[in-house]
Amino acid sequence: MSNIYTIHAKKSPLILLYEVVDEEGRAEWGGNNAEHCMQWLSVAPTGSRVLVSGWESDEEDAHLVGQSLDITEIIKAASL
Repeated sequence: MSNIYTIHAKKSPLILLYEVVDEEGRAEWGGNNAEHCMQWLSVAPTGSRVLVSGWESDEEDAHLVGQSLDITEIIKAASL
């Protein structure tokens, strides 16, 4: 049993930030609520995208971890 590995990561302490951006990449909406993000995308203009990023935060500052990911196609596929 000592050679069993899990593929499920422990809950991450990162704060997820979702952004709905227009075709030029300008932010139209941003927040940490995935449901609100999907609602906003459903009424956003054609060509809008959803980006998600992970942030570490202490009491005073937040720092981006890695880079933003475009999850638009995943959200659209899940909405079918």
